[in-house]
Amino acid sequence: MFERASLRYAVIVALLVGLLVPTAVTLLWDAQATRHTALEDLKRDLARTTEVMSLSLAEPVWQVSPDLAEPMIKAQFDDPRFVSVVVREQSTTAAFQEVRRPQSADEQDLTLKASRPVLRDGRQIAELTVEMSAAPLLAAKRADMVRTLWRSVFTLTMSSLLILWVMRRRVLLPMTQLTQAAEALAAGQLEKPLDPVGSDEIARVSLAMERMRQSLLQAFDELRHHATTLEEQVEQRTAELTTSNEDLTQALAHLKTAQHELVESEKLASLGRLVAGVAHELNTPLGNSLTVVSSLEDRYKALDEMLSSATPMRRSMLEDLVRDTRRGQDILQRNVQKAADLVRDFKQVAIDQTTDLRRDFDLARVVEDVLIMVEPSFKHTPFVIHTDLGSGISMNSYPGSLGQVLTNLLINALVHGFEGRTEGEVRVHCAQLSPDEVELSVIDNGRGMDESVRRRIFDPFFTTKLGTGGSGLGMHIVHNIVTNVLGGQIEVFSAPGHGARMLIRLPTVAPERGGAEASLH
Repeated sequence: MFERASLRYAVIVALLVGLLVPTAVTLLWDAQATRHTALEDLKRDLARTTEVMSLSLAEPVWQVSPDLAEPMIKAQFDDPRFVSVVVREQSTTAAFQEVRRPQSADEQDLTLKASRPVLRDGRQIAELTVEMSAAPLLAAKRADMVRTLWRSVFTLTMSSLLILWVMRRRVLLPMTQLTQAAEALAAGQLEKPLDPVGSDEIARVSLAMERMRQSLLQAFDELRHHATTLEEQVEQRTAELTTSNEDLTQALAHLKTAQHELVESEKLASLGRLVAGVAHELNTPLGNSLTVVSSLEDRYKALDEMLSSATPMRRSMLEDLVRDTRRGQDILQRNVQKAADLVRDFKQVAIDQTTDLRRDFDLARVVEDVLIMVEPSFKHTPFVIHTDLGSGISMNSYPGSLGQVLTNLLINALVHGFEGRTEGEVRVHCAQLSPDEVELSVIDNGRGMDESVRRRIFDPFFTTKLGTGGSGLGMHIVHNIVTNVLGGQIEVFSAPGHGARMLIRLPTVAPERGGAEASLH
């Protein structure tokens, strides 16, 4: 009922707007135009009437005969536009003749006045003043407008009644039937068919709804047919999903085991690279020491033979022996000390990376220890490592994990960043950003990487050297250690041909590690 009433109201409003508004606008415009025209006509008639009356009144005024002038003046008042006519002689202030009619206050702006001299033989003998109003003409026009408005209202009323009657017969009643049929369909009453009447738009909608009803009946029949076997299908699919879920659970367990083994392998491989580097570095001082020891042994054998055979020994020979012995001792001391330092540094790094205990340490010292272990990998290459390490940066964290991160970044720069290059450098920088935060960066001027590689660099098992020894876990381990163990953040900035910048921000006091983080190591 509300929708039908709304439609009726909409039609009535449309009729009102469509007829009354244009009619009102037209009447207002016509009123303004009529007012303007009436004033223009009044102005022209006033000038002509004043001229004619000044000529007619010359003789009565000259003969001083007001009785003769009065009929002439009153005859003009047959025209309702005349308001007043006043004739004044030159020699007196009293009116020679004056006729007026009452005038309402709203006529003042519609009244025009004109004065003209009354002449006799070319000499002015009196003055004529005439006032005329356009109000009577405008009142007649206003009455015509009111009659036109009433005709429009009557026309609008009859049109509205006729249109509403037609709407009720051809629109509202069919729409009511269509609404009832749609409500029945929505309630699930699909048995009663729709009977479209006529061939207009509403009938076509009714026909479409009838086709929809038939389609729904057919669809429901099919659903009822499928519902008989639905339970069996659900049980079968549930069994299949259960089997698949068990297989997936088992596969996931195998995958986690394999991932854990690969992570451990990668950690051992990192430590193995340090072992190889330290062993290579130890070869030099130990080889030098062995050479000195062999040389001294030969000299002492020669001395022993001379003593055993009672061969005379010259002072110069003994002085040479003492000098060579002292020089050999110096060489032995330097090389053995260097080997001892290497073993000490490696021992500390190895302990840190295998036990990964939390302790207080100086950041620059830990970085230098790691660089000593990594430098052998760079020793016989054209690539160099430069450092800029801030001093006095104390941390309470996990130096082993930090060393593993730095080792992986440096080896990654050597293997990937400088591939195909004949020269290059890596800069390691650390600085204190605030009392609670430090910054560690590894920057190379290698070949860099494109955006697709940079976005996936921390993904597990992602590598650009698949099948050539790359496991794809090095940078994944770096990210896990930095974020989960050391409690920091790592960012990678790189572009092809512009090298790579690994920026790490760490808290000076690492967060306490839980079981989830510890399992990564």
